This record gives sequence, structure tokens and C-alpha cells, in this order.
Amino acid sequence: MINDEWLINGLRAVKVIRNELEVTIIPELGGLIWSIKYGDHELLHHHKDPEPIEHLREGLTPEDFYNIVFFGGWFEVIPNAGYASRYAGVQFGLHDESPYIPWKVEYDEEADEYSVLNVVSLRKYPLKVYRRIKLLNSNEVLIKERLVNLSRQNLKFSWLHHPNFGSDLLSEYTVLELPKGTEVEVDKYLSGGSSILEPGYRGVFPMVKSKGGELIDLSRFPRDLNTNDLVYVPMVKEGWFRLINEKLGIRLEANWDVNVFRSMWLWRPLGGGFNYPWFGRIYATSVELTTSWPATGLAEQVKMGTAYEIQGNGEISTWIRFKIT
Repeated sequence: MINDEWLINGLRAVKVIRNELEVTIIPELGGLIWSIKYGDHELLHHHKDPEPIEHLREGLTPEDFYNIVFFGGWFEVIPNAGYASRYAGVQFGLHDESPYIPWKVEYDEEADEYSVLNVVSLRKYPLKVYRRIKLLNSNEVLIKERLVNLSRQNLKFSWLHHPNFGSDLLSEYTVLELPKGTEVEVDKYLSGGSSILEPGYRGVFPMVKSKGGELIDLSRFPRDLNTNDLVYVPMVKEGWFRLINEKLGIRLEANWDVNVFRSMWLWRPLGGGFNYPWFGRIYATSVELTTSWPATGLAEQVKMGTAYEIQGNGEISTWIRFKIT
């Protein structure tokens, strides 16, 4: 069923419920998927209570706006995945622009009581996104998307799904599984001072080197760290990952269209490091599906040849599916 009578801190929320599975969306917060609950277990990290973005804009720069409005949940970024960047005459902020503008929500419960459509037209870039979230059964979700170019010219862009996993799903008993032989590269472009990993290190998941030369297991999530690490999978070979909490017996498996989401970013804010923006107060992980890398923004992605392109007046369709057991 669909329930649109919820308010979260004054923001309208739409819940899609099918037996044990419940997905909550906050349309005006960039179409944020705020919650995924399976039975009594919450799977997404909630960093702080959400509030209207307009309350937070004053005095913020493009570089730090995202850090202020990071509430957690699963958000979607298009056309600038990564840090502030200037491209095609547009100044983009960090993870700009779709998370910062309201999305419309449409549904017909009589036609389909387990499906909602979210729609957004970007303001800086002539792109329109249609995202349908459908509960296929009591433990499986399908996200089908269509991107439309509203202009006649070809457009370069980057597209990112940024699920922030935490709450009941993430603990020291959780393991991340990726296809065997997955090649990874530690971020060297942003040089995060809070990262414990050796910048630019290349290896095979799950083991990478720390700055001190020790091996770090990316498949595990210890609580005794205070680190903020970013690792890339530049080229995805098989479109799946699994997050399994071995103690609670919760298992999330995702599959997706690797023709569009060709790369992955593995963000590990385990504590998050000292000082701004996390002050050691975050414990989450994100397995981010993206068209492009690194996280330096669209202009750099265009230079490196990793940006995606949509033809003038063209369309791109794609999908993500995840199952919880």
C-alpha cells in the first residue's frame, strides 16, 4: 500500500509498504529515499533529522552545502557527482544539483499499490529524470529510471546513486562482498587528511594498504577507527554487491545496469575523522553506483573521459534492483 499522510520533522513523506518491506521517500528533499525497513530492521544510516533545505542555505558555499544537508538515507546525484566543478558555463557545488531541489511524486494506488513515480527537472542543466520505485514483492525493490535531454545539444554529465548504509545493517559483524577479482584504487585526487589509506594504491578487493603499510580489509567495518576513506572501482565487471550482517542474519543484495553505472565509489566514513564535517560522529558506508569517477566533479571527469553523454533530445533508461533476506 501507499501512505502519504506521514510527516518527518514537518516534511511530507510517502511510504510504500508491502508486508515486511517499507520504503520511505521525502520528495522535497531531492527525492531522498529516507528509509528502507525490513521487518524491525532499518538498513539506511540516519545522520540527523531532516529539515527543509531552504532553512539551511544562508551563508553556505557550494563546497560545504552538501555537508550541511547530509541527513543520511539514499540520495541521487545528477549531473555533477563529486566536488564543486565548473562545466558548460555552469558552476556546480558538491554533489549538485538533484539532491537540492524538490521532486514531484505521482502514484495511482488503484492501478499499482506498490509503485510510485518521482520526477524532477533540473534547473541548471536541461535534463529531466523519471524514477519509478516499485516493490516487486515483500523483500525486493526495483528502481527503473529514464533520463531525458530537453535540449538539442549533446550533454556530458555524471550520475550517482548514493545509498548510505548503517543502522541495523552495519556493524563489526557486517561483510561486503564484491565479484571476485574486483580491481580498486584508493582516492588520490582529494587527499583526504582523515583517510588512513595510501593514496593511489591499486589492488584487488578487499585488501588495500594503509599509509603505514599495513593491509586494510575493505570488506569489514570495525568500530575502533576514526577514518574517512574513499576507494574507487573504476570499471565494474559484474553488476552486483552484497552487504551481510552475519550476527543479525540480514542480507542485502543489489544488481544494476552496468552499461550506465559503470563505476563504483566505496565510501567508508567509520568515525569520519576529527573536526569538520564529521567530528568523529558518523558510522556508515556507501556502495555508490555511478557513471563516472573520480569524485572531483564533472569538469575533471570530462577531461579523464569518464563522464557519460546523452544525445540531443535523447533518452537513457536504466535500472537497479535490490533484495533483502
